[in-house]
Amino acid sequence: MSAHVRIRTGALERIGNAQGLRSRYALAKHLGVAQSTIGRVLDGDQLPGNTIIAATLSKLHVSFEDVFEVGGTDSGAAA
Repeated sequence: MSAHVRIRTGALERIGNAQGLRSRYALAKHLGVAQSTIGRVLDGDQLPGNTIIAATLSKLHVSFEDVFEVGGTDSGAAA
C-alpha cells in the first residue's frame, strides 16, 4: 500500500477567499505556481506535489491538516 497526499479543495478555497485570493489565478500567483497546475490539483486531475504543499503551508500560514489529507491505494499506484 502506498500513501499519497490529496488536497481538501473546499478548505483551500475557503482559506484563499478569507485571505483575499478569490480566483485560481490569484491563488496560483500568491503561491508562485502556474495557474494550470492549481487548476489540475483543485479539479482532482493531479495530486499536489512538494512545491504546492510547501507553498500552501508557508504562504497561506496554515497547517498541513487544514488543507491536505493522506490517503492510500491498494495497488500501490498514485491515483
